Amino acid sequence: MASSLAAQYRFWRDFYRQDLQNWLFLGKTALAALLALWLAYRFQLDSPSTVVITVFIVMQSRNGMVLAKSFYRAIGTIIGSIVALLLVALFPDAGIGFLAGMALWIGFCTAGARYFRNFQAYAFVLAGYTAALVGIPAALDPGHAVEIGIARLSDVMLGILVASSVSAVVFPQSLGELLQSTAQSRLEHFLGNSLRVLNGGVPRADWIVLHLAAIQETLQLDNYRSGSFFESAAGRRHNERVGEMIADMMFASGTLHLLNSHIRRLRRPALTPVQEASQELLEQLRSKLEELRQTIQAGNSAQARIHLQSVQDKVIEQLTALRERLHPRLDAAQALALDSLILLLTRYLAEFRRYLDSYHRLLHPQEQMAPLPLPMTIDEVRDRRWRASFSRPPTEIIQPLSGALRSILVVAIVSCFWLWTAWPSGPSALIIAVVLVALFSTFPNPVASARQMGFGIVLAFLAALLFSLEFLPRLQGFLMLALALFPFFLLSPWLLTYGRWAGTAAGFGIFFPQLAVPDNPHSFSYLNMLNSGFAELIAVFLVGIAFFLIFPPGNHWERRRLLERFRALVRAVAKAPLGNLRNRYAAESREYLRLLAAALTPQEQGDAQVLREAMRLDELAEGILQLRILLHARNEDTEGNPLQIYARDYVELLLQSIQERRSGAMSGEDRRRLRATLDAVQHLPEERLDPALHPILPPDALFRVYVHVIASVSRRLSQALELQDAG
Repeated sequence: MASSLAAQYRFWRDFYRQDLQNWLFLGKTALAALLALWLAYRFQLDSPSTVVITVFIVMQSRNGMVLAKSFYRAIGTIIGSIVALLLVALFPDAGIGFLAGMALWIGFCTAGARYFRNFQAYAFVLAGYTAALVGIPAALDPGHAVEIGIARLSDVMLGILVASSVSAVVFPQSLGELLQSTAQSRLEHFLGNSLRVLNGGVPRADWIVLHLAAIQETLQLDNYRSGSFFESAAGRRHNERVGEMIADMMFASGTLHLLNSHIRRLRRPALTPVQEASQELLEQLRSKLEELRQTIQAGNSAQARIHLQSVQDKVIEQLTALRERLHPRLDAAQALALDSLILLLTRYLAEFRRYLDSYHRLLHPQEQMAPLPLPMTIDEVRDRRWRASFSRPPTEIIQPLSGALRSILVVAIVSCFWLWTAWPSGPSALIIAVVLVALFSTFPNPVASARQMGFGIVLAFLAALLFSLEFLPRLQGFLMLALALFPFFLLSPWLLTYGRWAGTAAGFGIFFPQLAVPDNPHSFSYLNMLNSGFAELIAVFLVGIAFFLIFPPGNHWERRRLLERFRALVRAVAKAPLGNLRNRYAAESREYLRLLAAALTPQEQGDAQVLREAMRLDELAEGILQLRILLHARNEDTEGNPLQIYARDYVELLLQSIQERRSGAMSGEDRRRLRATLDAVQHLPEERLDPALHPILPPDALFRVYVHVIASVSRRLSQALELQDAG
């Protein structure tokens, strides 16, 4: 009975979240487009199609996202229009000087779009191609440049106003609800990955895919967070709370990655006693987490928190008893494997509790509760707190520069072709090329996006041809025009509900109104439509070729630069001040992984090697961070403590060699230091348990675990690079 009720709850929850919301989105988008078109005719605006296009671009499924996108679109449009008028004033003849200035501005905006993320990047995109949309027609008719700029601004602002009003008034859909449902989905995926890890570990190739999917979900949550800031006062109040939950989620995911690697390592024959002794405990933990997942799916986060706390207490008791019983019978390698498992399991549960607690506070903001204290091994040393900061992720400078250069070259090529051939549709092709090269620069796979956009343009061209030949000649009055356009206006948002067709939806939504909607006053030219359609197809083809040939995403040079920045980040982890270091590393490392994976396929051998190196660098940095935090915690001990002497004579030298190493391959001196550090750590004297450091493991055991993690990952990185160099 309970399972049946839970299944019904999930069915109606999924229907509300997906099907009903999608149908509302389709209806609201078509309604907003028709209302905007009626107002454009009513106000006698020059380009009603621009108003409709703005609605399709701005309209999103949730009100907060519409407001955020509208805000940044308005800023980008205003700035782009001002720059366009300045360029026309400086170069009024639409000659080489004007086109050079336009190319430089578009290159600058493309670099800004690659440097920032979310809607800030969108503002740069708009500022870039609005300058072309306003500047090129104005340069061809400089006497009416100001009127052209004002007309463009009026068209866009009317579309923004209509889209925002319809989204807020007609069945408003809160972004807060979507954020909460996405947060629940991410938590359920995290639990699903945890269950797979506890069931013997996930193979490396599959884990890379899961890890990258988790990064994308994290970025989506951050996108919703930035949009909710515009939606309501509650969204602004909860902005910091969502950021904290994202930080806790990233920390827990990082520890789960290390736990997965170690559980897979326990399959080695030499570590069979540890695997067999811990198998029953892992099975019990997996069963408890399965119950926890069902509780979360039922929407009872309060009960889930209580359940996880009892699970954590029980696991700590079992691990304590397991270590007392098994540790004396194991050799050094097996004892180290057992301590590593204990450390990772306790860290995982502590971080998971923190993550679940922040998730519960997001769902129930009315409850006044203090956040759980972070475990010392994550974020706290002697009552010192370090804040999380995920405001703007880092970007390798080569990506904004390559995007800017690509945009400049595309503008130069299309401009030269237009000027040398006197192509009548050259201005239209140049405008479309500018729009696409700026827009695609922010996409993870621009070549695929250009291909999808091409499909959308072809579909829009055929639909516009059908509409203009079969429907338009028979229509009289706006009501009949609206009824004829309504099914066509539903197609773009319908395609948008399928994520894999987003490029096609964008192509249709942008170009169908441009080709099919009559101007004001009502006029239509088949010849102009054909010329515009061919110019758009040629432009998208040229842009796709440009992204394929000119600094293609994921090229060897860019990949090498990103890996070098990742290595530099690991070196910084070994020497940078500890304050806020782990939070900064978590944000930067996930961004580098996302950028590396954007154009890579984990199933291909070469791409898999790059991703494996990045994941190993992530493991190395985690080990270094935890060791440094432990060293910091022990610095207050009395002078002459054996652990303090060991840290001074061996660990600090090891960290220094990591700081100085410019690649993953180790020199002979690096190997000597590593070997000496490993030999010395085996002879550390046993110390009393310090609950402030760990509830089960004494400080000497913690030292052994962290040092061996660093040694193991360093060796695997060095061996992989040596094999690549030999090949």
